[in-house]
Amino acid sequence: MKIKIVGLVVFFFVTFGVAEESYCTSIDDDKGTNLNQSVCYLKCLSDALNKLYTDGERKLFLNEEVYANASRMLDDMEGKTGESVIYLSVISSVMVEENDKLENLISYGNAMGDLVAKAGGLFAEVNESVRAVRNAIPGALITSNKYYTAIAEIARTVWDDVKAVSNDEGPECKKGALKGVRGFPVVCVDQTCPLLTGVNEITLQKYRGGCLQIDVLTGSGSVSKCLNLPRDNLYKGGAVKNSTGLINWRENGPAFFQLQIYVEEIFDPLIEPFTSGKAPPELLDMMANITLLQSYFNDIHRNFTSLQFSTNNIDNMKSTNFTI
Repeated sequence: MKIKIVGLVVFFFVTFGVAEESYCTSIDDDKGTNLNQSVCYLKCLSDALNKLYTDGERKLFLNEEVYANASRMLDDMEGKTGESVIYLSVISSVMVEENDKLENLISYGNAMGDLVAKAGGLFAEVNESVRAVRNAIPGALITSNKYYTAIAEIARTVWDDVKAVSNDEGPECKKGALKGVRGFPVVCVDQTCPLLTGVNEITLQKYRGGCLQIDVLTGSGSVSKCLNLPRDNLYKGGAVKNSTGLINWRENGPAFFQLQIYVEEIFDPLIEPFTSGKAPPELLDMMANITLLQSYFNDIHRNFTSLQFSTNNIDNMKSTNFTI
C-alpha cells in the first residue's frame, strides 16, 4: 500500500509539474527576468529578420545585375560570331587558292563558336537563377519586412518602466505624454539569441514549442500602468494587427505584459524563398567566368578580323589588277 501511495505522489508531481511549464521558450519575471531584459530575445528576432531581408534584397539585385551583364556579353559574342559565319559562307567559294588562310579563318570561327557555347551554358544557369529569385524573393521580402517592423517596434517600446517613469501619478502620466521615457542599454548574451548563427531548421528548433513567450505578471514585474495603456494601443493598432495572428499581445490588465510570438511559423516559410537561386558567391564566380570567356573570344575575334582584313586587301588588289 505504501508503494502505491508513493507512486501516486510521483505521478502527481510529474504530471502537474509539466503542466505548469510554459509551452514556449519562456521569459518571465518569476524567474528573475525583468521586462527590459526581454529586449535581447526580441532584438534577436528583429535582427534575424533584418538580415534575411538585407541578404535577400542583395541577392535579388545581384541576380538582376549579373543577368543583365551576362546577357549583354553573350549578345555581343553571338552577334560577332554570326557575322563571321556569314563572311565565311561567302568567302569560302572564292578563296580556293588561299587554302591556308581559309583554314585559319574557319579555325577562328570554330573557336569563337565553342566559347559562345560555353558562355551560353553559364548564362542558362544565370537565367534559371534569376527566374527563381524573381518568383520567390519579392514576396518573402514583403513578409519579412512586415514581421521585422512589428517585432522591432515592440523591442523599441519594451522599457524598464519603473526607471523610465518614477511616479505613475506624475504629470507625464496624467497628460498621456510619455516625456522622459527612454530606452536603457541592455547587454545581450549569446544564449538569448538562438538565431545568432543563422535561420534554419536546427536553430528554430531551439525555441521550445516553436515560440517565444514573455510574461511580466508579478508585483516585482516593473510594468507601469502609465506606459502600458499607450503601449497596449500601439501594439493592437500596429504590431499585432499586422502579424496575421503570429504575434499575440494579451490584455489581462493595465500592469501586465504578456506577449507570445510564434517564431517557427514566422521564419519557417521564409527559409526556402531566400535560398532560391544561386548564392551571391556562386553568381560572382559565374560572372567572372563569362567575362574571361568574352576576353578569350575578343582575342580570337581580333585575329579573325585581322586575317579577314588582309584577305580583303589582297582580293581588292587582284580585282583592280594592281601592279607594283
